Amino acid sequence: MGVMVACMALAGCNNGTPKKSSKPTTRSSVEEESSEPVVLPDYQVKIDSGDGNPTTKTVKLGTALDKPANPTAPSGQAFYGWRNVKNGGEIWDFESRDNNVVMGDVELQPVFVPANQKVQALEAELCPDITERIGKDGTPGMDGETYSGGQAGTGLIGRVSYENGKNKVNASGAYVREEGIARYATEADFANPDTNVIAAYVHYNYVKGNTLTWEFESDVAAENVTLFMSLSGEYGLPEPIQVFEGEGEERVYEQFTDTDFPVKVNDVAVKYGTIAIHNIVPKAILPFRDFMVSATVSLKAGKNTIQMLVDNENTLNGTIKSTGPIIDAIKLYSPSTITWAKAKISQMNSSSAS
Repeated sequence: MGVMVACMALAGCNNGTPKKSSKPTTRSSVEEESSEPVVLPDYQVKIDSGDGNPTTKTVKLGTALDKPANPTAPSGQAFYGWRNVKNGGEIWDFESRDNNVVMGDVELQPVFVPANQKVQALEAELCPDITERIGKDGTPGMDGETYSGGQAGTGLIGRVSYENGKNKVNASGAYVREEGIARYATEADFANPDTNVIAAYVHYNYVKGNTLTWEFESDVAAENVTLFMSLSGEYGLPEPIQVFEGEGEERVYEQFTDTDFPVKVNDVAVKYGTIAIHNIVPKAILPFRDFMVSATVSLKAGKNTIQMLVDNENTLNGTIKSTGPIIDAIKLYSPSTITWAKAKISQMNSSSAS
């Protein structure tokens, strides 16, 4: 979908490859241990376009879904995509082999946004918590936990570039200052399509208390603003039965809730339920997912804040201290004019693959 940001995220980072407690499970090894063939579970898929005729079917784990016809948008609105209300409002990506996979019960409902409004993406890597504070030295910055130690401040930034036909990942530290302005790509980076920087994001987000804060201005008060989060996963947790890309590649997931990873808009908590990020493949690049977490956000005239907080100690693989997503950006559909000082120095917005 043209309105979705086509970013990529690192699922197994250069700066700390996940260390599994045991060798990856495969279909053949499961069958050898149990002496019984693997029986994939069934899940319910419901597609409800709101026309009074929802369709429901039973499918096996790992099934790819056929894209339904776009529903007719109400007057003054445009169809954005299909959200899975069973997974935190995940926008279903029918075009991606990694994302178009049934990993649990699915209930798809259409998302409509105001036709004359454009989404404003506020990039996570440009928040002051990352760019202007160090952390770990007593200042109120963000710290990160990895498999190979800790990170602080801009060390939590990852970047993906496209070089010689392949994605190249810089796990952290992809940050420079040019005339006092924070940048993650220069004009020269975008001049050659073969060396294009295509994504920057905040990862290593595994320390309880980490708070990422966006502060922005709205010219007027606004109701029923739609809020999206662009998220992905990094290390993951084992699943009892997994879907495999190839022999020996372990499919895993990260899971968090609006209680252990709360999101607040002007100090009001957003209830999005549970989000599970599946299909994290070690040492691979994983597309970000968009999650529509609320269509009823209220903005004030003047200053507004949106915060994400890691508020858990749910360990990953018995090593990482907390569970949280990789964060690419937040996105807002609002009738008001939103301005964000940090957005002016983001060159991600100048890339077609921002």
